[in-house]
Amino acid sequence: MKHDQIQTYLHDLFDKYKYLLLICAVGLALLLWPQSETPDAQPGESARTEQADLELRLQAILEDMDGVGKARVLLTVAREGETEYAYDRSESQTVSQESSSQNRQQELVTLSENGGQVPVPLRRHGPVYRGAVVVCEGGDRAAVKLAVTEVIQSLTGLSADRIVISKMKQ
Repeated sequence: MKHDQIQTYLHDLFDKYKYLLLICAVGLALLLWPQSETPDAQPGESARTEQADLELRLQAILEDMDGVGKARVLLTVAREGETEYAYDRSESQTVSQESSSQNRQQELVTLSENGGQVPVPLRRHGPVYRGAVVVCEGGDRAAVKLAVTEVIQSLTGLSADRIVISKMKQ
C-alpha cells in the first residue's frame, strides 16, 4: 500500500468509528480525572470526633449558664457508639427420609451512593460514657455544681457520682 492509500484507509476508519472513539476518550478522561482525596478514617476516629464535638458544644452551653463562667469539659467513653446495619436473611430447610439439612444465608443490604455501595443503617447506638470532668470559674458554688451536673446527666446519661465539677484556678 502506498502512503496515500494508508491515509485514506485511516480516514475512512476514523469516520466509521469516530463516535466510539469519542466515547472512549471521554471515559478515559473521567477515569484519569483527579478526585478529591479524603483520607480513610481510622477505626474510632469518627467516634473521637463526635466526642470532641459534644465536649465543645457542652462547654459552650455551660459557659452560657448563669454563674458557671469560663469552662472546660472532658468526657471519657466506656464504649464507643455502634451502628446496626440491615441484612437480607433467608433460610431453607431440606428434609428427606435419611437426613435433614438447614441452610441460612445473610447478605448486607446496600444502596448505590456516589459511585459506590453504602450499607443501609437500621439504628445507631450512641456511646456509653464512663465519666465527666468540668472545670469552671463557678465550680465552688453548690447551685452551679447542681445545674452543671443536671445538664451533663441529661446529655450523657451519666449518674451524678460519675461527674466531677471543680473550680478553675485564677
